[in-house]
Amino acid sequence: MRKANVCSLLVLAAMFLLPPTTRAQDGWPKYDKEATDLLQQYLRIDTSNPPGNEKRAAEFFCALFAKESIECQIFEIAPGRANAYARLKGDGTKRPLILLNHTDVVIADPKLWSVPPFSAEIRNGAIYARGAQDMKSEGMLQAMVLLALKRENVKLSRDVIFLAVADEEAATAGTEWMLKNKPDLVANAEFLINEGGENVIEGGAVAFWGVDVAEKAPFWLRLTAKGRAGHGSVPHADAAPHRLARALARVVDYETPLKVTPLSQQIFCDLARVRFPTEKDKFCKLEDSLRDAGFRKRISENPDWAFMLRNTISLTVMKGGPQTNVIPAEATAELDVRLLPGEEPQKFLEEIKKVIADDTIQIEPISKIRTPNESPANTELWRAFEEVVGKYFPKTVVSPRLTSGYTENQIYRQLGIHSYGFCPFVSTREEADTPHGTDERILVKEFQPGLRVLFDVVTRVAEKQ
Repeated sequence: MRKANVCSLLVLAAMFLLPPTTRAQDGWPKYDKEATDLLQQYLRIDTSNPPGNEKRAAEFFCALFAKESIECQIFEIAPGRANAYARLKGDGTKRPLILLNHTDVVIADPKLWSVPPFSAEIRNGAIYARGAQDMKSEGMLQAMVLLALKRENVKLSRDVIFLAVADEEAATAGTEWMLKNKPDLVANAEFLINEGGENVIEGGAVAFWGVDVAEKAPFWLRLTAKGRAGHGSVPHADAAPHRLARALARVVDYETPLKVTPLSQQIFCDLARVRFPTEKDKFCKLEDSLRDAGFRKRISENPDWAFMLRNTISLTVMKGGPQTNVIPAEATAELDVRLLPGEEPQKFLEEIKKVIADDTIQIEPISKIRTPNESPANTELWRAFEEVVGKYFPKTVVSPRLTSGYTENQIYRQLGIHSYGFCPFVSTREEADTPHGTDERILVKEFQPGLRVLFDVVTRVAEKQ
C-alpha cells in the first residue's frame, strides 16, 4: 500500500471518530444541506389524518428515488392514499433490512400555532411543522440513507428496503394492506428500524439512548350494562348506570399485579447504573426489592416506572342517557388496557371479569387483539446500535425500552422480523415533548447529525465485508 493511501485512511478514520458536528463540516455538508431542504419540502405536504392524502408523500419519495435510478413503487391502498416502497439490492447473503416510516400526521389547529403548521419555517434554528418529530424527520433520514448508499456505491450483503406507509396514526391500514397484498416484499426481512426510542439531552449530555424493543399492546374493552328505563325521580338500585358505576369502582380500585420480566429488569438495572449507582443492587434485583413495602411504594407511585411492571387500566369513556331526568336502559364505559409483553389478552379478560364480579355486565374487546411481543437486545442490529452510538456519544448508555404506546413494530414481529424503535437524532426535552402538540419542531443542528448515525447503523449491518 502506498504511503498516500495510508494517510488517506488515517484521515478517514479520524473523521469517523470526531463528534458529529465536526464530521459534518469535514465530510457531509452536501448531505446535510440536501437533507434539510428536502425535509422542509416533505413537511409542506399536508398529510393530516384524517383524511390522509398520503399519496402525495409517496409520489414525493418515488420522484426523489427515480432521480437516482432507485427502484420505487407506489401502492394505492385507497383513493388518495398510498404506500411508497423502494429497494436497494444486496448480494443476498443476508436477509433484508427494512427502514419503516409513516407519512401521515395528526391534525393541527393553525390558530394555536405560532407559524402555519405546514410551512416548515425555520425559527431560531428549528424547523416548525406538524410531523417534524413524528415522524417525517426520521422518514427523510431513511430516504437520505438510500440516496447515500447508492451515490457512494456501497456494496451490500442484504437488501435495504425503504417502506413509507399510510394511516399509521389512525388504523394501520397501510401496513396491513402491504402484508395482505404484497407480503413477499417484506416477509423475508431479518431486521426493521421504525420510529421510537428516546435520546434526550439533559444537562448538555445524553445519558441514555433508548431503543424500543417492545411496546405494550392495546386491549381496549367496552363494558355495557342494561336494565329497565324509567323516570329519574324514581331511582332503583338495579338501574344500568348504577350497576355500571359499581363495577367501574371495583375496576379503578383494582391494582394489577406487579410483574418483573427480563426486559423490565434490564431497563431498571441500566437506569440505576446512571441515576442511582448507590442503589444498583436494589434495582438490579427487582423481585427481591419489591418485597420491601417502601421500595414497592416508590416504584408504584412513579407512573414512568410502574407501567413497565404491570398491565394498566385507564377509564376513558362513560356514556349514559341524554337527559338528566331519564334513567337510561343502557350505560357503557370504555377502558384503555395496555398489556405487557408475553401477556395473553384472553387471560386478562378473565381476570377483569372476576374483578367486576357481575355477570350481567357485558365485556367485549373493541380494539384489534394483538398479543404483545418483543425483540431481543443481542442481535447484529442491536450491536450496531451500541457501536455507532458509542462512537458518537461515548458516555451514553444504550438501553432497551418498553413503551407504553403502540407502534407497528408489533405487527412485523409476528412475521419473525426483529423490529426496533430507533431515533437516530437527539432532542432537547422541549423539542421532544412537541409531537402531536402545538409548535412541533426539530432543531436543524440535531436533525443533521442523525443522518450519519443512521447511515453508520445501516452500513454496519448491510455493507458487504
